[in-house]
Amino acid sequence: MNDYPPNVVLEEDLKSKIRTEVSVPGPAGDGNPNNVYIQEDLDAKVRALTHLLPNHQLEPNDVFIVGYMKSGTTWFRNLAASVIYGLDSPHIPFAVVWELIPNHGPTKPYYKRYHDPMYFKVHDFPRPQYQRVVFLVRDGRDVVVSLAHHLQNVYKQEIDLLQLTKGKYSRFGGKYAWYDHAAAWLANPFQAEMMTIKFENLKNDPIPELRRFCEFVRLERDDAALANAVKFASFENMRDREERLGMDYRTWPKDRHFVRKGQVGSHKNEMPPEILEVFLRKAGGTLRQLGYM
Repeated sequence: MNDYPPNVVLEEDLKSKIRTEVSVPGPAGDGNPNNVYIQEDLDAKVRALTHLLPNHQLEPNDVFIVGYMKSGTTWFRNLAASVIYGLDSPHIPFAVVWELIPNHGPTKPYYKRYHDPMYFKVHDFPRPQYQRVVFLVRDGRDVVVSLAHHLQNVYKQEIDLLQLTKGKYSRFGGKYAWYDHAAAWLANPFQAEMMTIKFENLKNDPIPELRRFCEFVRLERDDAALANAVKFASFENMRDREERLGMDYRTWPKDRHFVRKGQVGSHKNEMPPEILEVFLRKAGGTLRQLGYM
């Protein structure tokens, strides 16, 4: 016998059931663009108990913060959460930020709307439903180096940097190259309303970039609010919150820091010349288009 109210127990049972069923493909043409199928009766119970929405139920003005892995999306989510919601306390756990600006995709089948528009984080390629996009981009050479560190920490094994430059890694479940991702978003095939923020500009002088972000999403914020966001999401403050409160990332090892400084130009010391040559053969045009070469 426990002291939990019956609905809490039921909610936990539902969450467990969802985890086993979200990967089941739905019927073709069922109107679910994420191909995540929840049984109808289960879906109704989840909504009734939690007031959550399925992740394919979006509004046309919702905003998607898009970036390839290790392009600064974790940092930018914290910046944006502070700008949008006024977060400023060093005691706010990362889980709150992840709730306010959730992942969008099959690993997060439901979400709660806290704002109109709602803001989401995405690592994906363009999709028709991503109609307002903040494209966060970082020099692909630095991305590959940072991603290698990340994967090595998670899986505790040496990473084949040559394969990673080609977007190949056993855990990706397919090819997922930086240059393909960047080129797809630059092409903007679904004509999204889109702004681009370069990681390097954000590092060098964040206030003007946050002001551009506010103009794009039609938020009125003064310089004090933007400065507060920069302080809230500073490396020192995020590292301190990580050490005290954790990152709330299930797969991340507890004995490793997730928050890193995000050095600009780290590839110059960490990417061997022969690996760089291979990467440039594939990514050179995209790097030039973005002004990195």
